[in-house]
Amino acid sequence: MSSDQVPPSTPRQACAVPLTVKRTPSRTTFSNTLSTRKRRRVSIPSFDLEAELGIPVSTELAVEETDADRFVAFRSPSSIPLHTTPRTNRIAKSFGLLDDRVLTYAEGPASPSETKLRSLLRRSVTELFNIPRSTSSVSAKANLGARKQFVMALDGPGISRDPFAFSMTWSRANCIGVAFRSDVYCQNLETREIVHLCRVLADDGPVHSIDWRDQPQSHILGLGTTSGKVRVWDALSLSLVADWSGDGSPVGGMHWNESVLAVGRKDGRVSLYDLRTPEEIREAKGHKRHVHGVKWSPDGKYLATGDHSGNVHIWDQRAANYLTIGDKKLLAKHNGPVKAISWSPWQGGLVATGGTFPDGAIQIFDVNKISTVSPPLVIGTYTNVTSLHWSSHCKELLSTHGSSWTKSQTLYDYPPSAKETPTTPFTNSMTVHSYPSCERIVSVVGHSAAIAHSCIGPDGCSIFTVSPAEETIKMFRVWAAPGSQAKDDEQGLARKNAIR
Repeated sequence: MSSDQVPPSTPRQACAVPLTVKRTPSRTTFSNTLSTRKRRRVSIPSFDLEAELGIPVSTELAVEETDADRFVAFRSPSSIPLHTTPRTNRIAKSFGLLDDRVLTYAEGPASPSETKLRSLLRRSVTELFNIPRSTSSVSAKANLGARKQFVMALDGPGISRDPFAFSMTWSRANCIGVAFRSDVYCQNLETREIVHLCRVLADDGPVHSIDWRDQPQSHILGLGTTSGKVRVWDALSLSLVADWSGDGSPVGGMHWNESVLAVGRKDGRVSLYDLRTPEEIREAKGHKRHVHGVKWSPDGKYLATGDHSGNVHIWDQRAANYLTIGDKKLLAKHNGPVKAISWSPWQGGLVATGGTFPDGAIQIFDVNKISTVSPPLVIGTYTNVTSLHWSSHCKELLSTHGSSWTKSQTLYDYPPSAKETPTTPFTNSMTVHSYPSCERIVSVVGHSAAIAHSCIGPDGCSIFTVSPAEETIKMFRVWAAPGSQAKDDEQGLARKNAIR
Protein backbone atom coordinates (compact mmCIF):
# COMPACT_ATOMS: atom_id res chain seq x y z
CA MET A 1 0.00 0.00 0.00
CA SER A 2 1.40 3.38 -0.89
CA SER A 3 1.77 6.15 1.64
CA ASP A 4 -0.82 8.23 -0.23
CA GLN A 5 -3.56 5.65 0.28
CA VAL A 6 -5.54 5.49 3.49
CA PRO A 7 -7.45 2.43 4.54
CA PRO A 8 -11.21 2.91 4.60
CA SER A 9 -11.46 2.01 8.27
CA THR A 10 -8.91 4.63 9.29
CA PRO A 11 -10.41 8.12 9.75
CA ARG A 12 -8.62 10.99 8.10
CA GLN A 13 -6.67 13.08 10.62
CA ALA A 14 -6.42 16.83 10.51
CA CYS A 15 -2.93 17.59 9.31
CA ALA A 16 -1.01 20.65 10.40
CA VAL A 17 0.60 21.97 7.25
CA PRO A 18 3.04 24.80 7.80
CA LEU A 19 2.04 27.98 5.96
CA THR A 20 4.48 30.66 5.05
CA VAL A 21 2.88 34.12 5.22
CA LYS A 22 4.26 37.59 5.07
CA ARG A 23 3.54 39.48 8.25
CA THR A 24 2.04 42.92 7.75
CA PRO A 25 2.22 45.63 10.37
CA SER A 26 -0.89 45.94 12.55
CA ARG A 27 -2.96 49.09 12.52
CA THR A 28 -2.54 49.34 16.26
CA THR A 29 1.30 49.37 16.16
CA PHE A 30 3.91 51.67 14.71
CA SER A 31 6.67 50.38 12.46
CA ASN A 32 10.09 51.97 12.29
CA THR A 33 10.60 52.79 8.65
CA LEU A 34 14.28 53.62 9.31
CA SER A 35 15.13 50.12 10.55
CA THR A 36 17.17 48.03 8.18
CA ARG A 37 16.71 44.83 10.13
CA LYS A 38 15.26 42.08 8.04
CA ARG A 39 11.76 41.14 9.01
CA ARG A 40 11.46 37.69 10.51
CA ARG A 41 9.39 35.15 8.70
CA VAL A 42 7.07 33.20 10.98
CA SER A 43 5.13 30.06 10.41
CA ILE A 44 1.79 29.57 12.11
CA PRO A 45 -0.28 26.48 12.11
CA SER A 46 -3.80 26.48 10.73
CA PHE A 47 -6.58 26.15 13.24
CA ASP A 48 -10.18 25.16 13.33
CA LEU A 49 -12.19 28.45 13.41
CA GLU A 50 -15.42 26.65 14.30
CA ALA A 51 -13.83 24.85 17.25
CA GLU A 52 -12.00 27.90 18.62
CA LEU A 53 -14.65 30.60 18.26
CA GLY A 54 -17.71 28.38 18.38
CA ILE A 55 -18.98 29.88 15.11
CA PRO A 56 -20.20 27.57 12.37
CA VAL A 57 -18.51 28.13 9.05
CA SER A 58 -20.74 27.75 6.02
CA THR A 59 -19.85 28.12 2.41
CA GLU A 60 -23.42 29.29 1.59
CA LEU A 61 -24.54 32.74 2.55
CA ALA A 62 -28.09 32.62 3.90
CA VAL A 63 -30.24 35.68 3.35
CA GLU A 64 -32.69 36.27 6.15
CA GLU A 65 -35.50 38.77 6.23
CA THR A 66 -35.25 41.26 9.03
CA ASP A 67 -36.93 44.44 10.12
CA ALA A 68 -33.71 46.04 11.25
CA ASP A 69 -33.30 49.75 10.76
CA ARG A 70 -32.06 50.65 7.29
CA PHE A 71 -29.71 53.32 8.68
CA VAL A 72 -27.91 50.97 11.15
CA ALA A 73 -26.11 48.02 9.61
CA PHE A 74 -27.27 44.63 10.77
CA ARG A 75 -24.52 42.67 12.45
CA SER A 76 -23.54 39.47 10.69
CA PRO A 77 -22.95 36.29 12.74
CA SER A 78 -19.20 36.73 12.35
CA SER A 79 -17.30 39.93 11.70
CA ILE A 80 -13.86 38.23 11.93
CA PRO A 81 -12.08 37.41 8.67
CA LEU A 82 -11.28 33.76 8.02
CA HIS A 83 -7.51 34.43 7.93
CA THR A 84 -7.52 35.73 11.51
CA THR A 85 -4.61 35.08 13.82
CA PRO A 86 -4.47 34.74 17.60
CA ARG A 87 -3.03 38.22 17.78
CA THR A 88 -5.86 39.78 15.76
CA ASN A 89 -8.27 37.74 17.87
CA ARG A 90 -6.88 39.35 21.02
CA ILE A 91 -7.07 42.80 19.42
CA ALA A 92 -10.65 42.17 18.34
CA LYS A 93 -11.60 41.17 21.88
CA SER A 94 -9.93 44.28 23.28
CA PHE A 95 -11.97 46.45 20.92
CA GLY A 96 -15.18 44.57 21.65
CA LEU A 97 -15.56 43.05 18.23
CA LEU A 98 -16.21 39.58 19.59
CA ASP A 99 -18.92 40.39 22.10
CA ASP A 100 -22.37 42.04 22.03
CA ARG A 101 -21.14 45.60 22.33
CA VAL A 102 -21.37 46.24 18.60
CA LEU A 103 -23.98 48.80 17.50
CA THR A 104 -26.93 46.95 16.02
CA TYR A 105 -30.63 47.65 15.81
CA ALA A 106 -31.81 44.10 16.23
CA GLU A 107 -30.08 40.76 16.55
CA GLY A 108 -32.92 38.93 14.93
CA PRO A 109 -36.63 39.11 14.26
CA ALA A 110 -38.20 41.64 16.63
CA SER A 111 -40.99 40.63 18.93
CA PRO A 112 -44.53 41.87 18.17
CA SER A 113 -44.37 44.36 21.04
CA GLU A 114 -41.11 45.85 19.77
CA THR A 115 -42.51 46.09 16.24
CA LYS A 116 -45.63 47.87 17.49
CA LEU A 117 -43.56 50.30 19.56
CA ARG A 118 -41.30 51.02 16.59
CA SER A 119 -44.30 51.70 14.37
CA LEU A 120 -45.74 54.11 16.92
CA LEU A 121 -42.46 55.97 17.17
CA ARG A 122 -42.13 56.27 13.42
CA ARG A 123 -45.72 57.47 13.08
CA SER A 124 -45.17 60.03 15.83
CA VAL A 125 -42.15 61.41 14.00
CA THR A 126 -44.15 61.56 10.76
CA GLU A 127 -46.94 63.50 12.45
CA LEU A 128 -44.39 65.79 14.05
CA PHE A 129 -42.95 66.86 10.71
CA ASN A 130 -46.32 66.85 8.92
CA ILE A 131 -47.33 70.45 9.56
CA PRO A 132 -51.06 70.90 8.80
CA ARG A 133 -51.96 73.65 6.36
CA SER A 134 -53.70 76.45 8.20
CA THR A 135 -56.92 77.90 6.84
CA SER A 136 -56.79 81.54 5.85
CA SER A 137 -59.08 83.82 7.81
CA VAL A 138 -60.13 85.38 4.50
CA SER A 139 -61.23 82.09 2.91
CA ALA A 140 -64.84 80.96 2.76
CA LYS A 141 -63.88 77.86 4.72
CA ALA A 142 -63.16 79.99 7.79
CA ASN A 143 -66.27 82.15 7.33
CA LEU A 144 -69.16 80.54 5.47
CA GLY A 145 -67.91 77.08 6.45
CA ALA A 146 -67.80 78.02 10.15
CA ARG A 147 -71.03 80.01 10.21
CA LYS A 148 -73.52 78.62 7.76
CA GLN A 149 -76.50 80.61 9.04
CA PHE A 150 -77.72 83.71 7.24
CA VAL A 151 -77.03 87.15 8.70
CA MET A 152 -80.25 88.76 7.55
CA ALA A 153 -83.49 87.61 5.90
CA LEU A 154 -86.13 89.64 4.08
CA ASP A 155 -89.58 88.77 2.77
CA GLY A 156 -89.82 88.71 -1.00
CA PRO A 157 -93.43 88.27 -2.11
CA GLY A 158 -93.99 88.91 -5.78
CA ILE A 159 -90.38 88.36 -6.87
CA SER A 160 -90.21 87.21 -10.47
CA ARG A 161 -90.19 83.43 -10.78
CA ASP A 162 -88.40 83.62 -14.10
CA PRO A 163 -85.10 81.78 -13.52
CA PHE A 164 -83.36 84.16 -15.94
CA ALA A 165 -84.55 87.36 -14.23
CA PHE A 166 -82.17 89.73 -12.40
CA SER A 167 -84.57 90.87 -9.70
CA MET A 168 -82.04 92.23 -7.17
CA THR A 169 -78.93 94.43 -7.17
CA TRP A 170 -76.56 95.80 -4.50
CA SER A 171 -74.92 99.21 -4.93
CA ARG A 172 -71.51 100.50 -3.89
CA ALA A 173 -73.33 102.81 -1.47
CA ASN A 174 -74.64 99.75 0.43
CA CYS A 175 -78.16 100.09 -0.90
CA ILE A 176 -80.15 97.16 -2.30
CA GLY A 177 -82.79 97.33 -5.01
CA VAL A 178 -85.47 94.67 -5.43
CA ALA A 179 -88.04 94.28 -8.22
CA PHE A 180 -91.49 92.98 -7.27
CA ARG A 181 -93.53 92.49 -10.43
CA SER A 182 -94.02 96.08 -11.66
CA ASP A 183 -92.57 97.83 -8.58
CA VAL A 184 -89.00 98.56 -7.58
CA TYR A 185 -88.03 99.18 -3.93
CA CYS A 186 -84.76 100.38 -2.46
CA GLN A 187 -83.40 99.93 1.06
CA ASN A 188 -80.38 101.64 2.55
CA LEU A 189 -78.67 99.04 4.73
CA GLU A 190 -76.97 101.75 6.77
CA THR A 191 -80.15 103.65 7.75
CA ARG A 192 -82.61 100.75 7.13
CA GLU A 193 -84.81 103.19 5.22
CA ILE A 194 -87.04 101.64 2.55
CA VAL A 195 -88.11 103.69 -0.47
CA HIS A 196 -90.54 102.86 -3.28
CA LEU A 197 -88.56 103.96 -6.32
CA CYS A 198 -90.98 103.46 -9.22
CA ARG A 199 -93.77 101.46 -10.80
CA VAL A 200 -94.03 100.55 -14.47
CA LEU A 201 -97.30 100.40 -16.34
CA ALA A 202 -99.07 97.11 -16.83
CA ASP A 203 -98.65 97.42 -20.61
CA ASP A 204 -94.88 97.67 -20.13
CA GLY A 205 -94.83 94.24 -18.52
CA PRO A 206 -93.12 93.25 -15.25
CA VAL A 207 -89.59 94.36 -14.45
CA HIS A 208 -87.13 91.72 -15.61
CA SER A 209 -83.70 93.19 -14.78
CA ILE A 210 -82.30 95.95 -12.58
CA ASP A 211 -78.72 97.14 -12.00
CA TRP A 212 -77.03 99.94 -10.02
CA ARG A 213 -74.48 102.17 -11.67
CA ASP A 214 -70.97 102.12 -10.24
CA GLN A 215 -69.36 104.97 -8.32
CA PRO A 216 -69.40 107.92 -8.23
CA GLN A 217 -73.09 107.84 -9.22
CA SER A 218 -74.04 104.65 -7.39
CA HIS A 219 -77.53 106.03 -6.72
CA ILE A 220 -78.48 105.65 -10.42
CA LEU A 221 -80.48 102.51 -11.21
CA GLY A 222 -81.32 101.07 -14.63
CA LEU A 223 -84.25 98.73 -15.25
CA GLY A 224 -85.61 96.72 -18.18
CA THR A 225 -89.00 95.13 -18.73
CA THR A 226 -90.27 92.10 -20.60
CA SER A 227 -91.75 94.41 -23.24
CA GLY A 228 -88.36 95.93 -24.09
CA LYS A 229 -88.59 99.20 -22.12
CA VAL A 230 -85.30 100.48 -20.64
CA ARG A 231 -85.36 103.30 -18.09
CA VAL A 232 -82.95 104.94 -15.64
CA TRP A 233 -83.98 106.29 -12.23
CA ASP A 234 -82.30 108.45 -9.58
CA ALA A 235 -82.82 106.89 -6.14
CA LEU A 236 -81.97 110.12 -4.31
CA SER A 237 -84.38 112.44 -6.10
CA LEU A 238 -86.83 109.64 -7.06
CA SER A 239 -86.86 111.01 -10.60
CA LEU A 240 -86.63 109.51 -14.08
CA VAL A 241 -83.26 110.20 -15.69
CA ALA A 242 -83.53 108.46 -19.08
CA ASP A 243 -86.14 106.55 -21.03
CA TRP A 244 -85.12 104.30 -23.92
CA SER A 245 -88.41 102.66 -24.86
CA GLY A 246 -88.13 102.58 -28.64
CA ASP A 247 -87.04 98.93 -28.84
CA GLY A 248 -89.73 96.27 -28.57
CA SER A 249 -87.48 93.24 -28.01
CA PRO A 250 -87.74 91.88 -24.44
CA VAL A 251 -84.83 92.64 -22.16
CA GLY A 252 -82.38 90.04 -20.86
CA GLY A 253 -79.46 90.89 -18.60
CA MET A 254 -77.95 94.37 -18.19
CA HIS A 255 -74.80 95.90 -16.72
CA TRP A 256 -73.22 99.35 -16.35
CA ASN A 257 -69.76 100.49 -17.51
CA GLU A 258 -69.45 104.06 -16.22
CA SER A 259 -72.17 105.93 -18.17
CA VAL A 260 -72.73 103.15 -20.74
CA LEU A 261 -75.46 100.57 -20.11
CA ALA A 262 -75.32 97.24 -21.99
CA VAL A 263 -78.69 95.49 -22.42
CA GLY A 264 -79.26 92.00 -23.80
CA ARG A 265 -82.23 91.40 -26.07
CA LYS A 266 -84.38 88.41 -26.90
CA ASP A 267 -83.57 88.64 -30.60
CA GLY A 268 -79.83 88.17 -29.87
CA ARG A 269 -78.74 91.81 -30.00
CA VAL A 270 -76.87 93.67 -27.28
CA SER A 271 -77.92 97.33 -27.10
CA LEU A 272 -75.50 99.95 -25.76
CA TYR A 273 -76.92 103.16 -24.23
CA ASP A 274 -75.16 106.22 -22.87
CA LEU A 275 -76.71 108.55 -20.29
CA ARG A 276 -75.32 111.48 -22.21
CA THR A 277 -77.32 110.65 -25.37
CA PRO A 278 -81.06 110.09 -25.77
CA GLU A 279 -80.73 107.23 -28.24
CA GLU A 280 -78.96 103.91 -28.57
CA ILE A 281 -75.30 104.45 -29.42
CA ARG A 282 -74.35 101.00 -30.73
CA GLU A 283 -75.47 97.41 -31.25
CA ALA A 284 -73.42 94.25 -30.81
CA LYS A 285 -74.70 91.50 -33.08
CA GLY A 286 -73.46 87.94 -32.78
CA HIS A 287 -76.03 85.96 -30.86
CA LYS A 288 -79.06 84.34 -32.43
CA ARG A 289 -81.14 83.74 -29.32
CA HIS A 290 -82.08 85.52 -26.10
CA VAL A 291 -79.05 87.13 -24.41
CA HIS A 292 -79.34 86.36 -20.67
CA GLY A 293 -75.88 87.06 -19.30
CA VAL A 294 -74.29 90.51 -19.73
CA LYS A 295 -71.20 91.57 -17.76
CA TRP A 296 -68.48 94.18 -18.27
CA SER A 297 -64.92 93.46 -17.16
CA PRO A 298 -63.67 95.57 -14.20
CA ASP A 299 -61.40 97.62 -16.47
CA GLY A 300 -64.22 98.21 -18.99
CA LYS A 301 -62.28 96.74 -21.91
CA TYR A 302 -64.43 93.68 -22.55
CA LEU A 303 -68.10 92.76 -22.45
CA ALA A 304 -69.00 89.10 -21.93
CA THR A 305 -72.42 87.91 -23.10
CA GLY A 306 -74.15 84.53 -22.96
CA ASP A 307 -77.29 83.44 -24.77
CA HIS A 308 -79.98 80.77 -24.54
CA SER A 309 -78.06 78.43 -26.88
CA GLY A 310 -75.03 78.38 -24.57
CA ASN A 311 -72.80 80.59 -26.73
CA VAL A 312 -70.46 83.00 -24.92
CA HIS A 313 -69.05 85.98 -26.82
CA ILE A 314 -66.50 88.57 -25.73
CA TRP A 315 -66.96 92.09 -27.10
CA ASP A 316 -63.83 94.27 -27.33
CA GLN A 317 -64.84 97.81 -26.40
CA ARG A 318 -61.74 99.41 -27.94
CA ALA A 319 -62.05 97.61 -31.29
CA ALA A 320 -65.87 97.80 -31.26
CA ASN A 321 -65.97 94.15 -32.32
CA TYR A 322 -65.96 90.65 -30.92
CA LEU A 323 -62.74 88.92 -29.98
CA THR A 324 -61.90 86.13 -32.39
CA ILE A 325 -59.77 82.99 -32.61
CA GLY A 326 -58.77 82.90 -36.24
CA ASP A 327 -62.01 83.54 -38.05
CA LYS A 328 -64.27 82.36 -35.22
CA LYS A 329 -65.98 84.69 -32.77
CA LEU A 330 -66.96 81.96 -30.34
CA LEU A 331 -64.77 81.69 -27.26
CA ALA A 332 -66.78 79.34 -25.08
CA LYS A 333 -69.71 77.01 -25.61
CA HIS A 334 -72.09 75.52 -23.06
CA ASN A 335 -74.68 72.86 -23.73
CA GLY A 336 -77.37 74.92 -22.03
CA PRO A 337 -78.45 78.56 -21.55
CA VAL A 338 -75.85 80.87 -19.97
CA LYS A 339 -76.97 83.43 -17.40
CA ALA A 340 -74.12 83.46 -14.86
CA ILE A 341 -71.01 85.47 -15.83
CA SER A 342 -68.34 86.91 -13.55
CA TRP A 343 -65.00 88.64 -14.18
CA SER A 344 -62.09 88.24 -11.79
CA PRO A 345 -61.24 91.48 -9.94
CA TRP A 346 -57.58 90.50 -9.35
CA GLN A 347 -56.58 89.01 -12.73
CA GLY A 348 -57.36 90.91 -15.88
CA GLY A 349 -59.14 88.87 -18.56
CA LEU A 350 -60.12 85.96 -16.31
CA VAL A 351 -63.83 85.19 -16.65
CA ALA A 352 -66.15 82.44 -15.39
CA THR A 353 -69.40 81.39 -17.05
CA GLY A 354 -72.09 78.97 -15.89
CA GLY A 355 -74.74 77.01 -17.77
CA THR A 356 -78.15 75.70 -16.84
CA PHE A 357 -79.93 72.49 -17.89
CA PRO A 358 -78.72 70.36 -19.58
CA ASP A 359 -75.20 71.78 -19.19
CA GLY A 360 -74.73 72.47 -15.49
CA ALA A 361 -71.04 73.30 -15.83
CA ILE A 362 -68.77 76.21 -14.90
CA GLN A 363 -66.10 77.23 -17.41
CA ILE A 364 -63.14 79.42 -16.47
CA PHE A 365 -60.84 80.92 -19.10
CA ASP A 366 -58.56 83.90 -19.73
CA VAL A 367 -59.45 85.97 -22.78
CA ASN A 368 -55.78 86.96 -23.13
CA LYS A 369 -54.62 83.33 -23.33
CA ILE A 370 -57.56 81.46 -24.83
CA SER A 371 -56.83 79.37 -27.90
CA THR A 372 -58.07 76.30 -29.68
CA VAL A 373 -55.37 74.19 -28.00
CA SER A 374 -55.94 75.62 -24.52
CA PRO A 375 -59.44 74.66 -23.41
CA PRO A 376 -61.03 76.35 -20.37
CA LEU A 377 -61.17 74.85 -16.89
CA VAL A 378 -64.47 73.03 -16.38
CA ILE A 379 -66.31 72.30 -13.11
CA GLY A 380 -69.16 69.87 -13.66
CA THR A 381 -72.10 70.11 -11.25
CA TYR A 382 -75.13 68.62 -13.12
CA THR A 383 -77.03 71.48 -11.47
CA ASN A 384 -78.38 74.80 -12.71
CA VAL A 385 -75.73 77.49 -12.27
CA THR A 386 -77.71 80.70 -11.66
CA SER A 387 -74.97 83.18 -10.65
CA LEU A 388 -71.20 83.46 -10.15
CA HIS A 389 -69.06 85.78 -8.01
CA TRP A 390 -65.28 86.03 -7.64
CA SER A 391 -63.89 86.95 -4.26
CA SER A 392 -62.02 90.26 -4.08
CA HIS A 393 -59.72 89.02 -1.30
CA CYS A 394 -58.69 85.49 -2.31
CA LYS A 395 -58.65 83.17 -5.30
CA GLU A 396 -62.09 81.65 -4.77
CA LEU A 397 -65.26 81.54 -6.86
CA LEU A 398 -68.81 81.31 -5.51
CA SER A 399 -71.65 79.75 -7.48
CA THR A 400 -75.35 79.54 -6.68
CA HIS A 401 -77.47 76.66 -7.84
CA GLY A 402 -80.97 75.40 -8.37
CA SER A 403 -82.26 71.93 -9.15
CA SER A 404 -80.01 69.01 -10.12
CA TRP A 405 -80.23 66.07 -12.49
CA THR A 406 -78.39 62.87 -13.28
CA LYS A 407 -76.04 62.31 -16.19
CA SER A 408 -78.61 60.21 -18.02
CA GLN A 409 -81.23 62.95 -17.62
CA THR A 410 -79.13 65.37 -19.67
CA LEU A 411 -80.64 63.71 -22.75
CA TYR A 412 -84.10 64.98 -21.80
CA ASP A 413 -85.62 67.79 -23.84
CA TYR A 414 -86.88 69.45 -20.66
CA PRO A 415 -85.60 69.56 -17.06
CA PRO A 416 -86.74 66.60 -14.95
CA SER A 417 -89.79 66.97 -12.76
CA ALA A 418 -89.56 67.57 -9.03
CA LYS A 419 -90.10 63.86 -8.33
CA GLU A 420 -87.28 62.88 -10.68
CA THR A 421 -84.84 65.50 -9.41
CA PRO A 422 -81.98 64.02 -7.35
CA THR A 423 -80.41 65.77 -4.36
CA THR A 424 -76.69 66.47 -4.60
CA PRO A 425 -74.30 68.70 -2.61
CA PHE A 426 -74.90 71.41 -5.24
CA THR A 427 -78.72 71.34 -5.10
CA ASN A 428 -80.15 74.73 -4.00
CA SER A 429 -76.76 75.63 -2.57
CA MET A 430 -74.06 78.26 -2.45
CA THR A 431 -70.78 76.57 -3.31
CA VAL A 432 -67.30 78.05 -3.14
CA HIS A 433 -64.53 76.68 -5.38
CA SER A 434 -60.80 77.30 -5.19
CA TYR A 435 -58.82 78.54 -8.19
CA PRO A 436 -57.01 77.15 -10.13
CA SER A 437 -57.48 73.71 -8.52
CA CYS A 438 -61.30 73.99 -8.90
CA GLU A 439 -61.74 72.03 -5.67
CA ARG A 440 -64.98 72.46 -3.77
CA ILE A 441 -64.26 74.26 -0.50
CA VAL A 442 -67.70 74.49 1.09
CA SER A 443 -71.35 74.06 0.11
CA VAL A 444 -74.21 75.58 2.10
CA VAL A 445 -77.89 74.98 1.44
CA GLY A 446 -79.43 78.28 2.48
CA HIS A 447 -82.88 77.84 0.97
CA SER A 448 -85.40 75.05 0.73
CA ALA A 449 -85.93 75.88 -2.96
CA ALA A 450 -83.80 76.92 -5.90
CA ILE A 451 -81.62 80.03 -5.73
CA ALA A 452 -82.52 81.99 -8.85
CA HIS A 453 -80.21 84.97 -8.42
CA SER A 454 -77.63 86.54 -6.10
CA CYS A 455 -75.57 89.72 -5.81
CA ILE A 456 -72.35 90.57 -4.01
CA GLY A 457 -71.93 93.46 -1.59
CA PRO A 458 -69.60 96.45 -1.88
CA ASP A 459 -67.17 94.92 0.63
CA GLY A 460 -66.74 91.83 -1.56
CA CYS A 461 -67.51 89.57 1.41
CA SER A 462 -71.30 89.25 1.71
CA ILE A 463 -73.83 87.73 -0.68
CA PHE A 464 -77.58 88.25 -1.02
CA THR A 465 -79.44 85.23 -2.42
CA VAL A 466 -82.94 85.24 -3.91
CA SER A 467 -85.30 82.26 -3.85
CA PRO A 468 -88.58 83.09 -5.65
CA ALA A 469 -90.27 79.81 -4.72
CA GLU A 470 -89.45 80.39 -1.06
CA GLU A 471 -90.18 84.14 -1.44
CA THR A 472 -87.20 85.04 0.73
CA ILE A 473 -84.00 87.04 0.36
CA LYS A 474 -81.09 86.09 2.61
CA MET A 475 -77.68 87.57 3.24
CA PHE A 476 -74.67 85.36 4.04
CA ARG A 477 -71.16 86.23 5.13
CA VAL A 478 -68.98 84.27 2.71
CA TRP A 479 -65.52 85.85 2.98
CA ALA A 480 -63.72 88.24 5.30
CA ALA A 481 -61.60 91.23 4.44
CA PRO A 482 -57.96 91.11 5.57
CA GLY A 483 -57.49 92.42 9.11
CA SER A 484 -59.77 92.68 12.10
CA GLN A 485 -61.87 95.43 10.54
CA ALA A 486 -63.99 92.79 8.79
CA LYS A 487 -65.25 91.42 12.11
CA ASP A 488 -66.13 94.91 13.31
CA ASP A 489 -68.04 95.58 10.10
CA GLU A 490 -69.97 92.33 10.46
CA GLN A 491 -70.96 93.13 14.04
CA GLY A 492 -72.07 96.61 13.06
CA LEU A 493 -74.04 95.27 10.11
CA ALA A 494 -75.81 92.74 12.32
CA ARG A 495 -76.83 95.49 14.77
CA LYS A 496 -78.14 97.76 12.04
CA ASN A 497 -80.20 95.09 10.27
CA ALA A 498 -82.86 93.20 12.11
CA ILE A 499 -83.78 89.69 11.04
CA ARG A 500 -87.40 89.49 10.08
